[in-house]
Amino acid sequence: MKIYWADRENRKAPSAATFQCRSFFPHQSIDFRGYCESIETLPPPVKHLKVKSRYELPHKEQWIQNVEKALSQKLEKIVLARCQVLELEEAPNPFAITAALKTKAQGAFLFCIQKEDQAFLGASPERLFARKGTQLITEAMAGTRPRGKNAQEDSLLQKELLSNEKDLREIVPVQTFLKNRLSPLCSIAPVFTPLKIHQTHNVQHLYSQGLAHLKESISDEEILRAIHPTPALCGAPQEQAFEWIQKLEPFQRGLYGGVIGWSHGIESEWIVAIRSCYIQGKTVQLFSGAGIVQGSDPAQEWEELNHKLKLFDEIFV
Repeated sequence: MKIYWADRENRKAPSAATFQCRSFFPHQSIDFRGYCESIETLPPPVKHLKVKSRYELPHKEQWIQNVEKALSQKLEKIVLARCQVLELEEAPNPFAITAALKTKAQGAFLFCIQKEDQAFLGASPERLFARKGTQLITEAMAGTRPRGKNAQEDSLLQKELLSNEKDLREIVPVQTFLKNRLSPLCSIAPVFTPLKIHQTHNVQHLYSQGLAHLKESISDEEILRAIHPTPALCGAPQEQAFEWIQKLEPFQRGLYGGVIGWSHGIESEWIVAIRSCYIQGKTVQLFSGAGIVQGSDPAQEWEELNHKLKLFDEIFV
């Protein structure tokens, strides 16, 4: 198994770091396990992979029905995903796709895991947590707007995002969940910064960083059990959101919405595996998701997914 990893500042993991990944559903086994050989240098970026066919799971009409059904359950929040399936003319080199994403990796962690004819890769904006000894950083991210055509449009979209009640209803459950779940593990509970905007190549999000101090001897495993998946990937209340995701989504998430991370001595870093794709042979699955709360418009949420999938434009044509 091979892995490439770079953080938002293009920094690599320590050379002797141990990598692990977890699927979205805790009970679901994954194929990406075992020793990882770290890839330090990517090949030349791929250009315009030819797509023979593509289809959506679910299609737009079914998506709208799913969102309406989810809203009727009166959940505080649920995150519903969509999978775009592509059939290519040739099996691609996943690390060459990762190299193509590197030019679009503003504000994102870039990753690629390959095992035999399978690969999982992406450019995720979202850190789950990073630690150094007992110092812990976690992040809440939710709400989405496209990038503007210029700085003025960007600014207008940011103001709208920061003042929109529906988008604020998306991020508040994430902050509350992280505080409640992490506090028993901490000597100093998480304190979150005021909301600001986190920009990526094609979209921008509400963002808040939480700073905390862990109790002595708390492990990464205990943190993961406590907070994965957050309402940013699942919803709230968690059990009901899990149940409805399984009922409504016509595909398996696998590592999408899961976590990937490394540990080395007293340091570790874990990211949320979104803005991602799964490759097996000539078949590619592109994933995107949207937080659904009261006030969500199904058609607008579909367009949000389209904006997120623009990350892969010009790679698959």
